[in-house]
This record gives sequence, structure tokens and C-alpha cells, in this order.
Amino acid sequence: MAARVFVCLLTSDGGSLTAAELVRLLQVSPASVSKAIGYLETMDLVGREPDPGGRRERYVIDDDTWLRAWRTDTGAHAELARAAQRGVALFGADSPAGTRLGQMGQFFDWLSGEMSGSRLTDTVMGDALTVLAALVHAARPLPVDGLVRALGLPVDRVADALAAIEEHPAVADPLTLLRTEPGTYTVTTRSDRLSPAQRAALAPS
Repeated sequence: MAARVFVCLLTSDGGSLTAAELVRLLQVSPASVSKAIGYLETMDLVGREPDPGGRRERYVIDDDTWLRAWRTDTGAHAELARAAQRGVALFGADSPAGTRLGQMGQFFDWLSGEMSGSRLTDTVMGDALTVLAALVHAARPLPVDGLVRALGLPVDRVADALAAIEEHPAVADPLTLLRTEPGTYTVTTRSDRLSPAQRAALAPS
């Protein structure tokens, strides 16, 4: 329930909702919302502010949420980054929710590298860029063994390069690495780099 409440707050246009609004959106009891908010507050992920339209309080995700999340829990940052990018694709990069999720994804991607000491050595980075170039040039999904044969690299280096791109999506910017099926990869443009109008203007006539 805490996760559902957090997502509702995160994807709301203003980044804040009242308890009554959360109850209505989630179709749960006020007690469930109260318990979830209490849990999120213990993690410093949600704050409170007065509701300008009445005497109720609004629960809010503010600009310091990601910093507080860092201080509270240093785990699962890479997964949060990937989840945020999936959210951008779902809500659209131009929407308020998509913009907020995009900022969240960039922050946690950076944080994941900083907190883990980053495995992005010069060799891994070079291999990652080579793998991306190969996928762009091929213009079709390729399996790992196909990349190994085409690039003449050991399988462990190709695997490390793919893992680095998945763990640190910013490595591929402005592209996104996609796994079309187990062990097979392709690339596409990041959903937050072009607006729907720009994509439409660039589409073949």
C-alpha cells in the first residue's frame, strides 16, 4: 500500500494530494492511507503542508525527496532508476508525471554509480559504446552470441558492457537499450529526448 500511495503522489500533477483524494484514487479505507503515509514519513519520503483550500493537510513529494531517500536507504537505486524510466515511457515525457519521473531516474542512476563505486572502467565504457554502435548499425535485435561474433570480443566483456548499460541508462543517452527477449538486445531513442510532436514531425511521410 505504501508503494501505491507513493506512486499516486509522484504521478499527480502537483506532486501532492490530500488523504481524501488518495482514498478516492486508490479506493481503499482512510486507515490504509494513514498507515501507508506513516510508513513513508518514517523514511522521509513524504512531507506535509497545509491545504490552501481548507483545513486539511496535503501530503507532498518535494524537491528534496530524492536527497532524503539517499540518506534513508542506499539500496536499490539502480532499480529505482529503471522503474522511473519505465514510468516516463508510460506517462509521456511531456507530462508533469513524466518530467518528475525523468528527473528521478537521472538522480538515482547517478546515485547508483556514486554509491557503488561504479564499475564503469575505461574498458567497460569503451565496450559499452562499441556494443551500442553495433546495435545501431545492425538496426535489428541481436543476441549476445551474435554481438560476440561480430565484435570479436570475449563473451564476458560483451556481457559486462550490456550489464553496465542496463545498470546505468545514462551511458546510452540519447538511446535506450531494450531487451526484446532473453539474451537479445536492440536500441531505440530515449522517450524523454523527443516530444510526441517532434517524433511526429520526424516520422517518414
